[in-house]
Amino acid sequence: MQPSLRERLAAAPSRPWPGRPVGLALVITDLDVGGAERALTALATRLDPARWRPGVFCLGGPGALAAVIRSAGIPCECLGVGRRNPMAAIARLAVRLRRFDPELVQSFLFHANLASRLAAPWAGRPWVLGGLRVAERQKRWHRVLDRLTARLSTGSVCVSQGVRNFSRDVAGLDPARLTVIPNGIDPAPYDLAEPVPRAAIGVPVDAHLVLYAGRLDPQKGLPDLLEAAERVIARRPGWHLVMAGDGPQRGWLREQLQHRPTLRDRVHWLGPRADMPGLLKASDLLVLASHWEGMPNVVLEAMAARRPVVATAVEGTEDLVVPGQTGWLVPPRDPAALSQALLEAVDDPERCRRYGAAARLRVEREFSIESTVAAYERLWAGVLGYGLTAGRSTQ
Repeated sequence: MQPSLRERLAAAPSRPWPGRPVGLALVITDLDVGGAERALTALATRLDPARWRPGVFCLGGPGALAAVIRSAGIPCECLGVGRRNPMAAIARLAVRLRRFDPELVQSFLFHANLASRLAAPWAGRPWVLGGLRVAERQKRWHRVLDRLTARLSTGSVCVSQGVRNFSRDVAGLDPARLTVIPNGIDPAPYDLAEPVPRAAIGVPVDAHLVLYAGRLDPQKGLPDLLEAAERVIARRPGWHLVMAGDGPQRGWLREQLQHRPTLRDRVHWLGPRADMPGLLKASDLLVLASHWEGMPNVVLEAMAARRPVVATAVEGTEDLVVPGQTGWLVPPRDPAALSQALLEAVDDPERCRRYGAAARLRVEREFSIESTVAAYERLWAGVLGYGLTAGRSTQ
């Protein structure tokens, strides 16, 4: 058992930094291109090499980001274990961690959190911190296992205040074991990107173009989004919606676009895309109709690209979007409210430009990737007792 994060930060000895980089294991479920995976990659590749000796351990096969991590000179091992074989994941991870000999393990996502907690006793008992990236409202067994194994780690980093509140109030986790470090973003790629030509995605040059980007998943409230889109299209003939992403509702979406005449020529599904900066630069607005979230990276991306956001008031979006300053927040599962916000946006281009500029300024001041990396480094140093204070309050 490990003491709570609050207890450890209060009681850790204050020691000078050792004369060598400190071993740090970053563990994640897979390394495909997703929000948590990109966050880990950005963190690993920006750590101070004079202080940290990072190694990345992925439970699954080699995803696209493994090569990015290795190209930065960081060891990256992919264990090749599926999610349905947890015992093999724990055993293989224990062997790799024992060989790497970290002082601290920071994991991301449910399967990696669980495997790290159970592997650590066989790997020299490093300090263990988990990473809570979403308010898990679908899989109750995730919440149960998280609660049962929580004392095997000193705590978890929540990606937003909303996730922390959910983890405390719904999942039943000890608030003394929770802290918040939000995602950060580098705005440079959005400044350099060229807008995707609208003709290439079937949209008129003079359209008011709204972008949805994310998984095609029940979590994302796609029926609400399409109902809201029908309401807007009926009143604003120049309005178009582009949808980028893939997922289990792919077939459902195709059927809706085929059989609902209002949507057929005005909603464009592009499939998965790797050119998000260009799509955002081509769009006037980002929309998100999620029923729950963690801290959606796509909202940060839109803010970095100087685009306003219409989103549901759920975990993470409430941390990012300031109503009346950078965008609109509406209740989840309310297509009427969502359509009203979208109508307000299309009718006031100057307001959208003002919101977009304020959103970019908010990213620069509060959600830079540098501030996120610094917060993690302070937290880890505080747990290890190396004389730096922890990042954000655990209260």
